[in-house]
Amino acid sequence: MGKKVIKLFMETMLRAAVIILGIGIIIMVALLIKTSRANKEVLADKNNSTNKDIVTEADDPDDPTFNNNGGDAAGSEGGTGNSGDIKNADILVINATGTGGVAGSWRDILQSEGYTSVEVGNYLPGTLSTTKVCVSGGYDASGLAGKFTSPEMSTVDALDAASFDVTISDYDIVIVVGTGDVSH
Repeated sequence: MGKKVIKLFMETMLRAAVIILGIGIIIMVALLIKTSRANKEVLADKNNSTNKDIVTEADDPDDPTFNNNGGDAAGSEGGTGNSGDIKNADILVINATGTGGVAGSWRDILQSEGYTSVEVGNYLPGTLSTTKVCVSGGYDASGLAGKFTSPEMSTVDALDAASFDVTISDYDIVIVVGTGDVSH
């Protein structure tokens, strides 16, 4: 009799386990379908809103690459194509003349012309005869370079940061004033 009870108990437990597993599988499939539908709706909404919000570089008014100021290539004086942007550029004027106060004089000149962020520093290796105007980003500093006597144009990343007594990586434009531009 004990064997029959154990056999009956085991068969009942096996049936219960199969039923519980079946219910679990049905619940999991239902959740998977619900989640899949929700994800499809979110993805569809995202695709619809993304298509409406896409701004290409050519349409971006803050991207100077495509000169979005109505065809005026000069913008403001030496501008980036966006009127006045170069006046707000972070500018560093470096004295490479060996004459004290030259960078400060150029800072004062630039600030009097409306350049809002101009700092000064020194060139450590000695003097340079030719002024260098070095630009990062999309700035067009040709108008700014016109203030100097035949300056060399370059990019900020072409400069050796160890040659200066200040950090140059924080600036959009670095002007290394040579002896040819001591007086203005």
